[in-house]
Amino acid sequence: MNRFEEFVRDVSRYFELAGVVGLLAMFLVNLIDVVGAKLFKWPLPGALEVISFSLLVAIAPAIAHGLFLGVHLRIDFIIQKFPKTLRGVLDTLVSIFCMILFILIFWKALEYGYSLQKAGEIGSSSKIPFFPFAYILAISCVPAVLYFVLETIKSVKGRP
Repeated sequence: MNRFEEFVRDVSRYFELAGVVGLLAMFLVNLIDVVGAKLFKWPLPGALEVISFSLLVAIAPAIAHGLFLGVHLRIDFIIQKFPKTLRGVLDTLVSIFCMILFILIFWKALEYGYSLQKAGEIGSSSKIPFFPFAYILAISCVPAVLYFVLETIKSVKGRP
């Protein structure tokens, strides 16, 4: 169990590094766009689209690592008042439902990416294809699914 948890934690850290790359790309594109527009009267063509794509790359891969860090919103104040047995059942159900949610997001993002790829959708000004970003969203769900598998196993075993 500890090896699986460490594996999932390591995978989520690597995905977080991809999120850092997305954040840096947002910063650099915005910097180039502003400097180009103000100093040279030439804004970066397609900057808004590139920043939007970079935003997805910055957020989606970092979701699982945020789950491990506990920075995502959890509403526990009511649950903490329930008996321990009921809390365990609710924790298990919530983990299962979250796992199902991320599996559905994974599946639908793959479908959407494939449809974008078949249609040849590209950004209007940047000419960047849309489909890789749908695939990035899909792949970013894998560590979150693994996290909730781990949480489900822990809650069934009764460990925090």
